[in-house]
Amino acid sequence: MPMRLLILPALVLLFCACDRSPPADRPLTVLSALPGCDLQQGCRAGEGSFAVELRFAAPPRAMTAFPIALRVAAGEAVETVMISFAMRGMDMGLNRYRMVRGASNTWTADVTLPICVSGRSDWIAGVELVTARRRFQWDVPFVLEK
Repeated sequence: MPMRLLILPALVLLFCACDRSPPADRPLTVLSALPGCDLQQGCRAGEGSFAVELRFAAPPRAMTAFPIALRVAAGEAVETVMISFAMRGMDMGLNRYRMVRGASNTWTADVTLPICVSGRSDWIAGVELVTARRRFQWDVPFVLEK
């Protein structure tokens, strides 16, 4: 009987450790793209001393992996970066990627997006950045190449 009492708290801790949602206790700052946003050349956004640039290294196509990179210029260290992809009004499944930290404050991921059965190709890349003090959200619309 005592062993059963130990298993339940262990399972609760395991499930809590697997939660990948951003910490809700940190204030959220919503970023907006600066004028001239072109994901092939690099889209930029910023707020005060926090600036980011998102770039697709290849034209995004459905069912074909394409690399993306995010460069961060900030006075505070970024702990995690997640990027998700969605369409307004459509359920395209879970398209969420944890970006990997590289050199010089660069984060990367290889992304593969599904084909929309209705023929749509308008997507929104939702970038989430988490620092020790804050969370940042940036939505960047784009269209897949045919």
